[in-house]
Amino acid sequence: MNNLKLAIALLAVSLGGKAYSQDLLSKIPEDSKFVVALNGKGFFKHAKLSQLNDIFKRAGLFKELGEENVNFKTENIEDFGIDFQAKSYIHFNVNDSIQYIGALIPLKSKEQFESILPEDSEIKVVNGLNTIYSDDKRVRVSWDQQTIYILGAAEMNNYFSKDEIKEKYGLLALPEYAWADEAAIAVPDTLDWAGEDYNQIETSIDSAKQIEEEIVTIESAEEFEQEVEGEIVNIPPPTIRRGDDFSSVDSTLEREEYQDDYYDKYAEVNRHNDSIVNIFVNDHVNSFMNDIIDGKFKSYKSKSIVSMKDNELMRMEMGKFDQLLMYYYPTDLIYGTLGRPSMDYGYESINSSVIVDGNRMKLVGDMSFDKEMTRYYKEMYSKKMNPKFLKFINDDALAFGSFNVSTEAYLKHMPAIVQRVYGGMDVKVGKIIDLFTTAFDVIVDEKAVAKVFKGDNLLVLNGVSQKEVKYIDYEYDEDYNYQEIEKTKMEKIPNYLWMFSSDDTRIFEKIFAILETEGNLINHEGIYEIKNGKIDEFAPYILIKEGIVFLGNDLDQIQKIKSNEYKVSSGNRYSSIAKKNKFALVFNTKKIPGLVDDLDLPVHRSMEAEVKNLAQYGDIYMISNGMKGNKFNYEAGIDFPSGNENALDFIIHTLDNISKSLKD
Repeated sequence: MNNLKLAIALLAVSLGGKAYSQDLLSKIPEDSKFVVALNGKGFFKHAKLSQLNDIFKRAGLFKELGEENVNFKTENIEDFGIDFQAKSYIHFNVNDSIQYIGALIPLKSKEQFESILPEDSEIKVVNGLNTIYSDDKRVRVSWDQQTIYILGAAEMNNYFSKDEIKEKYGLLALPEYAWADEAAIAVPDTLDWAGEDYNQIETSIDSAKQIEEEIVTIESAEEFEQEVEGEIVNIPPPTIRRGDDFSSVDSTLEREEYQDDYYDKYAEVNRHNDSIVNIFVNDHVNSFMNDIIDGKFKSYKSKSIVSMKDNELMRMEMGKFDQLLMYYYPTDLIYGTLGRPSMDYGYESINSSVIVDGNRMKLVGDMSFDKEMTRYYKEMYSKKMNPKFLKFINDDALAFGSFNVSTEAYLKHMPAIVQRVYGGMDVKVGKIIDLFTTAFDVIVDEKAVAKVFKGDNLLVLNGVSQKEVKYIDYEYDEDYNYQEIEKTKMEKIPNYLWMFSSDDTRIFEKIFAILETEGNLINHEGIYEIKNGKIDEFAPYILIKEGIVFLGNDLDQIQKIKSNEYKVSSGNRYSSIAKKNKFALVFNTKKIPGLVDDLDLPVHRSMEAEVKNLAQYGDIYMISNGMKGNKFNYEAGIDFPSGNENALDFIIHTLDNISKSLKD
């Protein structure tokens, strides 16, 4: 196990509580772009240590550690020396030249920790601490009596692509491969055909290639016979312009020698540049870690991390997300040609927590915006769902998705948002963007568009059904002329129903009239069927009724909606979710086993039992109730079967079963 793998393994088992969290959090630099807190006290309140040990044992972790250190005897992660009653942290930092990812792990026993290190580990003393490095010196692991410090780094490509930086550090340009340009002229001039009979022979491309390959091997000037598509024809001899019959062989050898020389030079330059960059990264790793250890940075502050509850397993915090993105935009493509965009999305922060809530595991978080963006998004997400939609949501459905946004507010504010994000680019480009946004604002009538498409949407998947569908096949005659043939076949397809509100349906009615005139649409007494002559099992039937536009691929369902005969199963679970949220995406997990059988999807033997167990699950969901204050709130989760102590216990129990299956 190399030192990098060891660092990852340590991080995987390092989770903690509250006793030491204040001290470690104070070591995190204030300007960290994101911070992750791992709450082991909460983790082991909901999970069994014995099951984790069994999983690591089957994965071979203990065996591998034992092979690299004969003194390592334990099969218990508690003997790794990690303090499971103290939070661990991951932090990410970046600047123009380098990016870091680090971890702080609390120690319970320095001696136990050192006992798991490979015997051949080269331990150095750096800044007064025992330290090991990865082979390329880009990852450093140091420790004292209380803490393991892990820090890895990588260079920023944008920084080292600058000419002045290449010159400063002595980086060499990679050699260019020029053989192709020089060699491309040789082929056309190698053969000179005598006579014109050959041009009159009608032969396939493959036959011609075969003839040419045989011709270039001929050393005599005598004519020879070649069979082409069952006929014997005389092929005139080639005249080799070059005096050397082995010129082709020589050329190949010359090319191979050039390639070998090119790749040798390429590898040599790469090694030279990598050695310089590795030294640069290692110097910065040492400097940055020493400053962390010595407490030279201002400390990261977070009341939410300090006050994590026992059911909060992990918390992630990211500040100024748009500023982080700036480091990763391709400078040559964007900055070099178009100027520097502001990329100001108005993000203040993004925060998320992984929470155990009984048999539900969920991710809860929010994204905060500045005052200007808050005003825009509040207006955009002010739209409520049409209450008429709710009666079409079936609690027995496979899945549904709803999305409600004010079309009028979206069109109204989009020019200002585009101008804000891209307005800082090159003067000419900036003026073009300004012209575009102004023209958009003048031409588009937000209120009129909003009447046509108000912005509330509901999509329901009612499962999978077998349906006869039409498709186009091709038949060929003996001359390879083809004609299109319409055929039918039975296919299993998703049964969907999409609806949105419209206060002005005139434009749809006019479009339908044109399509009907051209034969691309059939009117079934107010239900419109799209016809285009291709594979079209997903093409919808369309119905406009009571200010709602319905689109679905089940004609019987659309007909029942038209005649007010469409009924859904009892229950209001899904309709309640859709009603309360601006955005909702829900998948009925218990339907998965039946779906797998219906679609004949292959399942690995080790997963068969778990797939069948999905019939006991609740829903997988993502929801948002929109803007609250200056924050856009979101939540995603899954309801696991009852029977286990909690959601985390169920997950670990499942992983344990899977590891047993893979081991068998």
